[in-house]
Amino acid sequence: MKKLYKQFNHVKIDMELEPMEVSTHEKERIEKRIFKVKKKKYFTKYMAAAAIFLLATGITVGYTFPAFATNIPIIGNVFSLFVDNEKYVFDNYGQYSTTMGISQESNGVEVTITNAVYDTENITIAYTIKSDKSLGERPVIEESIVVDEFKERYKHSGYDRNYIVQKLSDTEYAVVYVYQLIEGTKPEEVHVKFQGDEIIDLNNVNNVVAGNWSFEFTLQALKSESQIFQKDSLTTEAEGVKVAVLKSTKTPIATTFYMSELVDEALLAQEYDKVRLVFVEYRVMDDVGNHYNFIHHRGTAHSTDFGESHINYPRITLPAFDERATSITITPIISVNKVKNDAIEGEVVPVKEPFEIAPIQIPVR
Repeated sequence: MKKLYKQFNHVKIDMELEPMEVSTHEKERIEKRIFKVKKKKYFTKYMAAAAIFLLATGITVGYTFPAFATNIPIIGNVFSLFVDNEKYVFDNYGQYSTTMGISQESNGVEVTITNAVYDTENITIAYTIKSDKSLGERPVIEESIVVDEFKERYKHSGYDRNYIVQKLSDTEYAVVYVYQLIEGTKPEEVHVKFQGDEIIDLNNVNNVVAGNWSFEFTLQALKSESQIFQKDSLTTEAEGVKVAVLKSTKTPIATTFYMSELVDEALLAQEYDKVRLVFVEYRVMDDVGNHYNFIHHRGTAHSTDFGESHINYPRITLPAFDERATSITITPIISVNKVKNDAIEGEVVPVKEPFEIAPIQIPVR
């Protein structure tokens, strides 16, 4: 982590900044510190910039090394194992994903890629991990991903990644890895190399098993349809916060909304001298009463360090909507925090109770 702090201290924060690559456990620590303030209130103002640093990797499905294909522990719709997870958006993924069944074993740990799907917005891979010993609570491959069609485009930016882990027993786990393509090219076909030399427990990054797992596969893009909304047509604004929905992209498995957030942190906090941090979360419903899970790419978040003109560009990916729904309502929920002192590991405390601003209603029919 000290290495990461050192990287931040040399960064000039502005909108032209190219994000840097950080490791899986570094991102996990950043997310816990920045976006789960209620659970862990220790923070540094430099961490406010951490959300800029999107992670680099790539994934797809296809053909691998046949010599390693053995003993597949779970095949089928692995996505359904995550139905109780707060990030579950995978109702249609089993129908549209490619069943892989590719296994490799190294150092007593067998990794099997079971399903994968590419819909131009995300490359999503489901895999299982099986070992003869416990690997912790949330083990994942510390992966490196190369997508031939992206060349160097996603080497340091333009993507984000999420891990959803389900512990099946003391020695077996299921993982869904979501590689979000934030910007850049969206080819019709992708050739992916997915490899790693460590299994790491995201809940205890000191719990590491070395090995060598490497997969190659090809995926075809699902059909997608995008809609760009007229400027300021889907906007809500109050108390120094302005949120807008800019674009939507619909695929057979999900709908992604592209958004913008402009926040006057000092106005919100009524404090102009100290560092303030603002987080914008969302609640999503439809007009027939359904609440929706979603996968949230949070972008850069908000800090007084960024200046008044800083705009954040998050996006949220939802599952397919209820067929009866005619509109989706997105409600921004604002929380304002301050750094208790200016020390590197300064404590973060709330300035006020989280509050909602007027929702944005989006027609979907």
